[in-house]
Amino acid sequence: MIHARIAYTGYSPHRFTVSRAEWSLIWDEKNRPLIDFTSGWNVTNLGWNHPEIAEAMVEQIARNTYAPLWGSDPVQEEYAERLVASLPEQLDTCVKATGGTESVEEAIKIARAATGRKKIVGFRSSYHGQLFAAMTLGFPPELLAPIAPGVPEFVQLDFPREDGSGSELNQFSKSLETVLSNMEVAAFITEPGIVTGWGSVWTAPAGYLSLVRNLTERYGTLLVVDEVGTGFSRTGHLFGIGAEGVVPDLVCLAKGISNGAAALGAVAGKHAIIAECAESANLTSTFWWTPVACAAAIKTLEIHRRDDTARQATEKGEFLLQELTHRLGDHVSVVDIRGRGMELWIEVDSSKTYRTVLELAWKFGLHATGDNESLLQVMPPLTIELQDLKEGVNRLVRAFDAVREE
Repeated sequence: MIHARIAYTGYSPHRFTVSRAEWSLIWDEKNRPLIDFTSGWNVTNLGWNHPEIAEAMVEQIARNTYAPLWGSDPVQEEYAERLVASLPEQLDTCVKATGGTESVEEAIKIARAATGRKKIVGFRSSYHGQLFAAMTLGFPPELLAPIAPGVPEFVQLDFPREDGSGSELNQFSKSLETVLSNMEVAAFITEPGIVTGWGSVWTAPAGYLSLVRNLTERYGTLLVVDEVGTGFSRTGHLFGIGAEGVVPDLVCLAKGISNGAAALGAVAGKHAIIAECAESANLTSTFWWTPVACAAAIKTLEIHRRDDTARQATEKGEFLLQELTHRLGDHVSVVDIRGRGMELWIEVDSSKTYRTVLELAWKFGLHATGDNESLLQVMPPLTIELQDLKEGVNRLVRAFDAVREE
């Protein structure tokens, strides 16, 4: 789709201009307010245009706005210190990036350079970014076909979706061990027990991340956890790895890292791994960690920790899941309602229902989106006021009720 001379991809039946945005509200080009249930896809976790973050950026602009590739600005070094201090102590070194895709690509380069192996393992129908390696990692072959060939030596497994049978993890363990046992896999890349970016919110059984940590260590494979979507309090922990206390070799971060105020990403990992291959993996980028972006990221991290935003995500997520289940669980068009923290999705019976509900929600003053097929995203800013959260649910239920009446 082309709008205002700019090319866009789907995910929403609406293409509008944001005239302004504040906390959990956005205004379209007609200056009509809408409650936001997207957070820009897990970006504005602290609410749109947080004033403290804006103030920190303005102060940094007055000092310096760029640092050369071969040097650093004090604010970059400060952010590195603060970021690793918020992660398990073994993850003590940072690699700068400009966003989620670049952080994943950097992790792949590090894994291959550090291990001398080539194979990378991930999940089919998962999302890790928009460059060739990241797309090859998660995109189904049929969707990658228009721009194929992808990057060689990638292996896709089926995600062990939690279905209550109790056998999912055991079956997956056998599949993963078969792939890893040939000692050719450089890295296994996964979100922390959930698939978010593909628009599915599949969740794995408890113990999943501990299982893959044990197997990757056994066979000399690096464990890379993609926290681009789950990081910064979204699933009820500051970082998703906190749910099981697992320490991976590398963690990829972006999206909520600066609350949408500036482009920034990071790989945090173990010093011994990164130091060994920083040169050979060619870890460089012209606009990585600009000082202004780092100022935004420092303030973002400070607010998450100061205000215990992860607790808010847990409490509001529980309320949201209960409300949606109670009010929509028996709806004829609803297949499932699932998720963790404030990472929730409603699966519906058809693409027609999906589009109709989103269009009606928009009409009723709710901004929502999804996978463009059958999964509606319910991911408000984590700081949303309870009254706005309740009203957003009311508008969404009203949209589903209108579908029922058709």
